[in-house]
Amino acid sequence: DCSMQQTSDTHNNMPNRNEYDRLVDVEQTSYDDTAASTDESSSEQEPEGVRGGEISEPWPATFGRSAKILARPIVGLEEVVRATESIHILPPTKLRKNTSLMGLDRGWRTPDPASNKRGTRTENNDDDDDEEGGGIFRRMGISKIPSLDWRLRPGGPAAMSERQRRSEEEMRAHRMSTMHGTNGTMGEFRMEMEGEEDGVSKGGKENEEVEVVDDRGSKDGSKTSFFGCVCNVTNTLLGIGILSLPFVFRLCGYVGGMFAILTFGAITCRTALMLGRALNGDPRPSHIFEGSPPPCHSRHSAKSGKDNNKDSSSRVVRLRKPIQSFPGIGREAFGQRGTVILSTAMYFELFSCLAAFLVSLGEHLQSLFPGFSVTAHMVMGSIVLMVATVFFKNPRLISYLSFVGTVTTVSVVLTVLAAALWKGDLTDDIAQQMQQSHTSSVSTYVAPPPPRHDLWITSGLPIGFGLVAFCFSGHAIIPTIYNSMEAPQQFERMIALSFTLTLICCIAVAGSGYYMFGSSVSDQITISLFDAPIENAASAMTVLTWLMIGTVFSKFSLYIFPLALGVEEIIAPFVPTDLAMELSYAIIKLVLIVSALCVAIFLPSFSFLCSLVGLVCSMIVSVIFPAAAHLKLFGPHLSAWERIVDWAFIVGGVIFGIIGTVVAMQ
Repeated sequence: DCSMQQTSDTHNNMPNRNEYDRLVDVEQTSYDDTAASTDESSSEQEPEGVRGGEISEPWPATFGRSAKILARPIVGLEEVVRATESIHILPPTKLRKNTSLMGLDRGWRTPDPASNKRGTRTENNDDDDDEEGGGIFRRMGISKIPSLDWRLRPGGPAAMSERQRRSEEEMRAHRMSTMHGTNGTMGEFRMEMEGEEDGVSKGGKENEEVEVVDDRGSKDGSKTSFFGCVCNVTNTLLGIGILSLPFVFRLCGYVGGMFAILTFGAITCRTALMLGRALNGDPRPSHIFEGSPPPCHSRHSAKSGKDNNKDSSSRVVRLRKPIQSFPGIGREAFGQRGTVILSTAMYFELFSCLAAFLVSLGEHLQSLFPGFSVTAHMVMGSIVLMVATVFFKNPRLISYLSFVGTVTTVSVVLTVLAAALWKGDLTDDIAQQMQQSHTSSVSTYVAPPPPRHDLWITSGLPIGFGLVAFCFSGHAIIPTIYNSMEAPQQFERMIALSFTLTLICCIAVAGSGYYMFGSSVSDQITISLFDAPIENAASAMTVLTWLMIGTVFSKFSLYIFPLALGVEEIIAPFVPTDLAMELSYAIIKLVLIVSALCVAIFLPSFSFLCSLVGLVCSMIVSVIFPAAAHLKLFGPHLSAWERIVDWAFIVGGVIFGIIGTVVAMQ
């Protein structure tokens, strides 16, 4: 009887339809406000630059933010802090729950717990306490179901799924009409859909400017211009590998070295374009999307009245969903297993670079302080790096050292060119020095043959290709540069200009260095310049050597953080607290430095390490993978010659990598 009386009272006190809509709106507003406050509080608690969600994302989730410090000539302080910070473990207590929609079965007229959100605007002040409590539906005698929480209106999950389904159908239909050469009115339908999503049909501002943000939440002002991206790509390619290019001419001769640089430069330029098209989600050139909105560069899209009047023919629909990262391309093409294989090769390349940096550091220090061996200098340099990167990590120092690396790259190119123009061929002077050393030494000493210049040496091509591949290995950074562009439609023109400048610098340094020293050139041109018989240039060569030492320190410091974060990401699910994670992060960097030192001591040859990395890792990351991903993602839509080129890159890269590795090991 009490139950029947209660139901009758509830039925008699049932509000009218307008009152019911008002109550539902109040309840919905309460939910939205609480969710918004929860997001704001969580974003404030989570440090900027570190996402706790990286633990739950597929490996490697940290490569995107850590690779940003490798993509810029001069790295800002905030970028260094963001890219080098350890993964944060977010405890479950940080996940706040919304109490306004929970615990609705506590009994009749039982008040809800006090809400910790901000007050909600209501029409009747007398009902504020009831509406803030969240027990409206219980007092009305209705069961609360999701259809009452999220009515079909913009912003609800049901409406979002409906719009997404219609958008997919529209894109599929427009894609088919484009392939068959037919015209339709899908562009108008798409514009109508976009206008509805932006709230234009609901009376919003049609011409309102919307803030554009990238994947890390930065505004349009942080985007990089066309020439800025050219500088970033050129600086990435002109790394420490440019020091060994004159040694390529020593191994292959003038014609052979030129053939190796031009061939591999053209191949890597083509594979860089393949990566850009995979990121864009379409195998066609990026400039045809000039009139289309950039993919995934804004959270919202606002269209002006002028844009709404455009024909559907002015909009080009992409075949696939755009991709945001280098591992994302592997995941889209080959799944998570393929991504793990690709990322392993990528991180092994970073580790091998650490060993090559230590060898270069030891040789340059030994040229300045010949009283100690190269091994002793490598050990002392490793200790300094441990202190700088593990115990007293100073982001400002790392930012300054990145500037030193850029200055050194420009200085090396200009110094080699100036020395070649000033002194010319130094082979006769070097031969005379060798003869004097032979006459002043014991009779058992066998003098090396005098330096010479060769045109073609076939036996040196495999190792020469490996050194060139190491110099052009920067494809893992290309997605980061692509996502930072103001106009991604200019990506292919930017890549063409960047590789052209890189080829000019590489050929100039390689040809000038080999012209000066011939077959006596060292595997690092700066070592040969320091020992060269050049009058009145000792001070300049000393300054250049110290700049190279600073560059090695900066490159080592920048390369170790992406590698350490990748390893840390593997063990992060098993670490309970932030303190334990920070300790693990420091231990990982110590182990990496010690391991790289052991490799450098065991293989103290800069040219051997660089050629081995180029033949194995760079061939996979920069040649085989881009071609395979391009073929996998867009195979049915490629022309015959494009498929032939892809297969040639895949098969040729595998064969040449195996042959070159065998020759290098011998």
